[in-house]
Amino acid sequence: MKKESFILGKTIKQLSNHLDRNFNKALKQWELTASQFSVIMYLLDNQSSEVNQKTLEDAFLLKGPTVTGIIKRLVEKGFVERRTDNQDRRIHYLVLTEKSKELEPCMHEDISRLEADILKGISEDKIQLLDELLHQIIGNITDQ
Repeated sequence: MKKESFILGKTIKQLSNHLDRNFNKALKQWELTASQFSVIMYLLDNQSSEVNQKTLEDAFLLKGPTVTGIIKRLVEKGFVERRTDNQDRRIHYLVLTEKSKELEPCMHEDISRLEADILKGISEDKIQLLDELLHQIIGNITDQ
């Protein structure tokens, strides 16, 4: 079983690398990486919540310095702004700029097209099963 697990882990890692490469290529027109895009999508989905760096670290299972770099580049590129908490000036909330909001439909369209290409030839049932299995594996790992 150990050998099969290693093969599965290797396959999942290869898939992750290919996905990152393809998403980075599709996002190049906006000068975004897959990681930066994921943060923008998270912020779009959570606009009614106060999101700070710690929120992103927890949501993406990333370390502080990694998230700091992503946020720094998004701010430099004009996709995100930092807003200081009124009561605790040490806390900085992340807010999308108009630039991010305006590009949302285009980004969704291109990424949806890319996902359709990636999943072509695979039935909806198999896609759903794959999603369930991957979530089960994630659950197994996080339960340890």
